[in-house]
Amino acid sequence: MTAVAAAPHTSHHAPGAEAGMLWRQTRHELVTLVRTPITLILSIGLPLLFFVLLSALIGNQVLDETNGVRLVQYLAPGMASFGVVMATFSFLAVGLAEARATGVVKRQAGSPAPRWVLIGGRMGAALVLGLTSTALVITAGVLFYDLIVPSRSVAAIVVTLVVASACFSALGLALAMALPTMQLTLAVSNGVVIPLAFISDMFMVGGQMPPWLATIGWLFPLKHLTALFADALNPYLTGSGFELDHLAVIVLWGLAGAIVATALLRRDRDRDTSLGSGAGADAHTRARSADAVPRRTAAPSLGALLLDQVRHAQSILWRDASAVFFAVAFPVVLVAIIPAVNGGGDQIMSNGLSLGTFYAATMAVYGAAVTAYVNMPQGVAEDRERGVLKRTGGTPLPANALIVGRVAGALGVSLVTGLAIAVLAGLAYRPGWPSGMPAAVVTLVIATVCFAVVGLAVMTFVRSAQAVVGVTLGTLLPLAFISDIFVVGASFPPVVEAISWLFPLRHAARAMTESIAPASSGLAWGHLAVLLAWTLAGAVVLVLRYRPEARESGHTAGRRNLPQTARTSSR
Repeated sequence: MTAVAAAPHTSHHAPGAEAGMLWRQTRHELVTLVRTPITLILSIGLPLLFFVLLSALIGNQVLDETNGVRLVQYLAPGMASFGVVMATFSFLAVGLAEARATGVVKRQAGSPAPRWVLIGGRMGAALVLGLTSTALVITAGVLFYDLIVPSRSVAAIVVTLVVASACFSALGLALAMALPTMQLTLAVSNGVVIPLAFISDMFMVGGQMPPWLATIGWLFPLKHLTALFADALNPYLTGSGFELDHLAVIVLWGLAGAIVATALLRRDRDRDTSLGSGAGADAHTRARSADAVPRRTAAPSLGALLLDQVRHAQSILWRDASAVFFAVAFPVVLVAIIPAVNGGGDQIMSNGLSLGTFYAATMAVYGAAVTAYVNMPQGVAEDRERGVLKRTGGTPLPANALIVGRVAGALGVSLVTGLAIAVLAGLAYRPGWPSGMPAAVVTLVIATVCFAVVGLAVMTFVRSAQAVVGVTLGTLLPLAFISDIFVVGASFPPVVEAISWLFPLRHAARAMTESIAPASSGLAWGHLAVLLAWTLAGAVVLVLRYRPEARESGHTAGRRNLPQTARTSSR
């Protein structure tokens, strides 16, 4: 799929007119952003949420009674940097890749707007998004956690934000132009940012990581950005806060990204002028005609229908590169990274588990939750939007077989993730294979089914697939922080502690760790009972609310039932 039209722009505009076009394009990108809840969650909500949770847990500790300096002073730079990179690099890469895939960029290239205005509008929106994310983090720190912002470094903070936003925007554009699909761009962009965040002092304060891992972090611009913010917010330092060495590294990375993005844009333009469409279209038509040949001549049995639906669900989940990354690769990577940046995975915890084995158990639960609670319901919601679920009503496939097949498909992916994590933990940490592995497998199966049923129940209350992702991911990530998934051994306020025990995620994590603990007696029946209760409640909601089409609000349904004349007059 090409990104630009074959014919270059030949019209010329006055500088003032082009400036107005740039402003309108930036405003258009911002409006599009506001209408995309998942983007807002990842770029603004996620950094702010991480900052609030970590600050509430560890950031209120006073380090200096004389000056009132708290631990949050050293936590804020990492979260501010994380907000910048998520709002620029990830937002631009994924947004541009989606625009290319849907043909938006190609249609824009045929408009009077110059190409630099179209790209500049996206970069301007990313800059506004990055400034907003960082401002929210710093403002929350000042208002609620006594964060000190030295007046000497305000100018340095603003300049650093602008330079870093330009750098990561250029890198995001280059990545979007280099990768063929939006899903792959989403997986790669987050697959680069999140592991680098762990080795760039974003999620840890005062931790120790191996020297070779710290060296890798200094090769990339993210750690230099964190160092700049850390020095600018350090109340014990003097000076303006400008550090040319860190800024130089960020600028060099930005120039490299701009050069690569420009070269790839030119390549796509040349490719568009040289490629034809006739032969490819004929081949595609012949391939599609082969799909029209019926595969069965008799009515399929219920077992065959269920098995086909399981295979279909598996293919949907495995073909989605972003789903594979977040549900499979990401938990495996965290099993390797989190223990490494916290002193090593062979440390023995109070429950007798090594740190690496503990995180292997919790990351298996997290991977199952992402697959069954987020990705699988999103796929069902997308089928509902496209009318696939409605069309199945005219087929021999019953609705209950469709639901069971999707749940079973999510279970298969979760088991593969758990196996990959177990192999990594078995090779890297001691003991390699805990005695409670059979109980852990049973626990993972029960937890996955619970997450899947609850996720489908949540889907019945939400109209669009994007909103489903916003709701499920927006609830999963906060719960993961207060459910001993990412943060272990933290002291929660009583209200937060009580909330965490109401939901199934913490019970699943505790059941997994207890099942493989050295003194384990097998299955943690108390925690499993909570999971089964949530599964039963979700199943009841599914029975009562599941429809092949999204439910309409009373206002929407009322307007749809209006006569045409009344509808016209109401406008």
